[in-house]
Amino acid sequence: MIMDMKEVWQLNDDEFKEIEDLFEKKIALENLTKIIDADNQKLYDKLIKDYGKAVHQFDFWWEKMSKKYDWKGKNWWLDFETKKIMANQ
Repeated sequence: MIMDMKEVWQLNDDEFKEIEDLFEKKIALENLTKIIDADNQKLYDKLIKDYGKAVHQFDFWWEKMSKKYDWKGKNWWLDFETKKIMANQ
């Protein structure tokens, strides 16, 4: 079933760069969890701490922006090609 998508907001270049950087950092840390040996406790603990911080910053960006621009709905996502925040209807 194909859902209808609705444009919620057009990001400016600074807003896009901020969320793009947060997204890339989050994904990079997720990928590191796949290759870091949990036996290396010091490195693993730092990775988990950094990942928690990255997820918090990522989630906070969505919360901050949705309040700033009064986005309607939930479950927004970013179309990286168009720099548009989208939502399923």
